[in-house]
Amino acid sequence: MKIPHIKITPPGPRAREIIERDQRYTAPAYGRVYPLVVKEGKGMVIEDVDGNLFLDFTAGIAVTATGHSHPKVVQAIEEQARK
Repeated sequence: MKIPHIKITPPGPRAREIIERDQRYTAPAYGRVYPLVVKEGKGMVIEDVDGNLFLDFTAGIAVTATGHSHPKVVQAIEEQARK
């Protein structure tokens, strides 16, 4: 499958519903730059709640680029959480 794969022009109906609820009930402590509502991520691919697939090029300060849900990172978190 080719990525990005856009099924519905973002924000789709499910994303709009969540964004509207967020605006209604969440204090505006920080602004939302883009209307993306992520369902899950695997590696470099993120899927929104409407089934659109995107490549994730975001990063923060002092991050390790392991991607989303890297098996070794997930395992380390699970092991630490059991302690």
